[in-house]
Amino acid sequence: MSDSLFKDAVRSFSNTFFKILGAIIAIAVIFIGLSILSSTGSSRSTTTIVLPNHTWKTKPFSPSTPTILRISVVGTIGLNPYTTKEQLSNVLEDLQEIDLRPGSLKGILLYIDSPGGTSDDSDAMFRMLLEFKKRVKIPIYAYVDGLCASGGMLTALAADKIIASTPSLIGHVGVIMPTAFNVSKTMERLGIESLTVSAGKNKDALNPFRPWKPDEAASYQRIVNSFYDRFVKLVATHRPRLTEDQLREQGAQVYPAADALELGYIDQINDSYLDVLEEISSNLEITNNYQVIELKPEFSLAEIFSPTPTGLLKGNVHHYLRTPGDLPPELANKVLYLYHPEG
Repeated sequence: MSDSLFKDAVRSFSNTFFKILGAIIAIAVIFIGLSILSSTGSSRSTTTIVLPNHTWKTKPFSPSTPTILRISVVGTIGLNPYTTKEQLSNVLEDLQEIDLRPGSLKGILLYIDSPGGTSDDSDAMFRMLLEFKKRVKIPIYAYVDGLCASGGMLTALAADKIIASTPSLIGHVGVIMPTAFNVSKTMERLGIESLTVSAGKNKDALNPFRPWKPDEAASYQRIVNSFYDRFVKLVATHRPRLTEDQLREQGAQVYPAADALELGYIDQINDSYLDVLEEISSNLEITNNYQVIELKPEFSLAEIFSPTPTGLLKGNVHHYLRTPGDLPPELANKVLYLYHPEG
């Protein structure tokens, strides 16, 4: 009797286990198959979304309706996967594939709430927007609702007009590299030794496990200075009320919208996003008939199984201790146009 019950239990468990396993495998095959089909069936990496205009109305996407393209610059540039030079490049390239009639694209609206980020992404986004504006011959407007600092400010320089809400903070023209620590004295007290094998002068510069040499950071300082000089020149060029001398004297400061307006970082204050849309559409002479679109990244089912940090199944759990003023590890060893108050 007991032997029969045991066999029945094993049989029942086996049937249930293999059914669940089969279902998981089937779902995985379906997801991977759909992902392959979606990736091979279209070269586009974004999908078109129609947003409300200033009357808070939306209609189905129309390729012939006068169009304002909204590009969101939100979060840390280069760290947020939707705010990178690659993503902006995808958006501008995919504009060619959404069948907009020639002349239908009337302008771009940058919606900005960003502390900045990596220098390469910020600078590349600024240059891409500037080149696109010149090629297509359309104006760019920027609306700041929150934060437009450092790399966010650099990106906004591509705009012909910068508008901000009252509680926004704007500015912070400066460059920084992640803070380096030196633990050699602590290691010496604890009797710990380290060995770094390297070749080439200064290859192990700023090695935290040995005493630093005089002027060891000089080469890094030259890099930071060159990025800063470029940043200052760009701001002075595209924000003509600000001079290079003023910017260097002010330092890397953020300003409330009222102060930013007085200094010349922005051109206007408006607390209503819908009013801003109405003003832009009026300037473009399309007030009575226009659409606002945004090109959002398409979700790929392959991302579920991706081992990258953006995949849903990452495979690893990372633990690390964040100290006051510490930066995300993804920003390590990078030159940053970033507003990141210590503490």
